[in-house]
Amino acid sequence: MNLIYLFFFILILPLSGQDDLLDILEDASSKPVIVESSFKGTRVVNAQSLELPRPKILQFMIQHRFGSIENGFYDLFGMDYATIRFDFHYGLTERLSFGVGRSSLDKIYDIFVKTKLLRQSSGTRSFPVSVLLYSDIGIDTKRKSENDPAVKDEYLNRLLYVNQLIIGRKFNRSLSLEILPTLIHRNLVPTNQDDHDLASVGIAGRYKLSNRISVNADYFIPLGDRSENYQNSLAIGVDYETGGHVFQVMIANSQGPYEYTFIENANGDFSTGTLYLGFNISRAFTLAGDNEKLW
Repeated sequence: MNLIYLFFFILILPLSGQDDLLDILEDASSKPVIVESSFKGTRVVNAQSLELPRPKILQFMIQHRFGSIENGFYDLFGMDYATIRFDFHYGLTERLSFGVGRSSLDKIYDIFVKTKLLRQSSGTRSFPVSVLLYSDIGIDTKRKSENDPAVKDEYLNRLLYVNQLIIGRKFNRSLSLEILPTLIHRNLVPTNQDDHDLASVGIAGRYKLSNRISVNADYFIPLGDRSENYQNSLAIGVDYETGGHVFQVMIANSQGPYEYTFIENANGDFSTGTLYLGFNISRAFTLAGDNEKLW
């Protein structure tokens, strides 16, 4: 008898009700599904990734680099020497974040903004890639040597600017790739022959080995002439995620973790073993209270 009632109920459903149900299903299917977690952290290795801290999350990252490994056990593969960068990165919204940093190498302080212009999505209205803009202003605070050329040691002369597009795609559960057109501007250059504007393009990617472990790499290629001592920047790392931490061990041919220092001042060479071990470790802190309306 219950089956008869059910069959009768289905037959007498109003057509308008059926239309409403179809409209709801159509609206749900037409909404884009945002593709997330292309990378484990906000850095690939040295390079910026497609990720931002989540809204009201403060990420504190330590970027630690040892000295060159070329002397082997004499200085324990460079561990007698080190540089470090502290990076505070706050997620304001799902699309916008900002932060500050300080690098011991060249004594650079910097402030930056990172925003998602477009987001990769699937569904009826899908979009194939994510596009982010990263902008940074740094100031070199090293004390001027008395042997430096006679240049006024003014505040503006110490500034440098980094502007970068990050265009990437998560191809599947394991593989994510990105390309990073980059322009670095220096207000002060060593000689008249040096360019104030330095353009390059980076490529970076991640391959996920398990839910917690991935292998990452990034590589930067100059556009235009550089000095004879210039080396293309290359870094390879392994990410391990545990709880609120992301820990990454790496080897690179540059010691500085700041964009200018690793893109334009990579001085190591994989063929000669003048490389640098290092690690990144990040910790996320929630700044929102239990009652977000009071925050």
